[in-house]
Amino acid sequence: MRNHFFLSLLLSLALLWTACEPDEPVLCDPTPQFDIDIFIQNIKAELDDVSAYQLVVNQNGNLYQAADSGNSIFAGDPGGEIAMTVDTRMNVASVSKFIGTIAMMQVLEKHGIGIEQPIYNYLPDSWKAAVHADHFDPGSNYWVSFRNMMRMESGIQFTANNWSPGPMPNTTQMRQAFRSPADPARWGVYQNGNFTLIRVLIGEIEFNLDENDANYDLNCANSYFNYIKANIFDPLNLSPPMSIAEVNTYYTGNFTRGHQWPFNPAFQDGNGNVGWGATSDPQTNGGSGGLVLSAMDLAKILAYFRHDDTETIISESQRISILDHELGLTESTDGVHGRYQSKGGTRGPETGTSRALRSRIMFFPGGIEAVLLSNCNITTMGSILRDAYDDAWVNPC
Repeated sequence: MRNHFFLSLLLSLALLWTACEPDEPVLCDPTPQFDIDIFIQNIKAELDDVSAYQLVVNQNGNLYQAADSGNSIFAGDPGGEIAMTVDTRMNVASVSKFIGTIAMMQVLEKHGIGIEQPIYNYLPDSWKAAVHADHFDPGSNYWVSFRNMMRMESGIQFTANNWSPGPMPNTTQMRQAFRSPADPARWGVYQNGNFTLIRVLIGEIEFNLDENDANYDLNCANSYFNYIKANIFDPLNLSPPMSIAEVNTYYTGNFTRGHQWPFNPAFQDGNGNVGWGATSDPQTNGGSGGLVLSAMDLAKILAYFRHDDTETIISESQRISILDHELGLTESTDGVHGRYQSKGGTRGPETGTSRALRSRIMFFPGGIEAVLLSNCNITTMGSILRDAYDDAWVNPC
């Protein structure tokens, strides 16, 4: 009995002692965490001095937030005043090159062609005899593969007095450029001609166009627009103006006008306009620039490109290839939290008053994509998005 008493007493004391012990402190992981709301706030804070903007941010393939501000056209301009929205379509300039990259990679995969293959093999037959050996000889340091072309790593001398970024050449000018030896100074330098060439290669590989046809240049452009409509825009239920006729009709309406940065609402040009009518010729631009899209259009394309397991517009292997080699993503940059893959575009600036349209897409780690469009000549879009992301990481403790 006595032993039982002492055992009970000891057990009671042990329980009492345990109950009196302080709770274990809850440990907090001090690893900084990304805050998407701060990211968006950071971007908006840098856009007070622009005429207007469209901003769309995706997270893991889903729309997270869409925001807009300002006017597409201002009072006093033809057709003004019209508010800017995230659905307002505008010329996204060289962001179009990323669309061209998707199209080119689709065609290569369909026809069993690797990105390391020389483009020479797929040029129109009548061009090949005149192509300078620098552009296809394996012994040349400047021979052009599909990969090189989409990374701006060619020495092709697309003619222009100020050749960077250079012209958007027609087919006759492209053919002529291949006759000249490679220019080492152009290797790795941005040339619009590298992506305008995409429409010739798609025309040859996919459509077997006749380069001797009197309308060959127009046929290349139309075939390119028809291809991206059928294989990128239609599957995503997007309907931007695509054909040359549609785009020309669009430009006769109240299309988005370009402005200076910082924006001066009191400015007027010789015609009394605040904004510049930043038109462009879709036949000349096809493959390299000039597509008319909204931020919502582009955000949907980015989401399906990066996250869609059903491969609606790109296969997984081709998506990986594009991202790994940064094809068509020629403004990619390193940030504090990794590699931020990006493509920008500028329509303009207009001579004299520097009015322009600006566009930027950017892929971030962690499933984040951002689209920023403005009808203001804001030259810091890339750094705004990069810095906004870097500064959106917070310590949870």
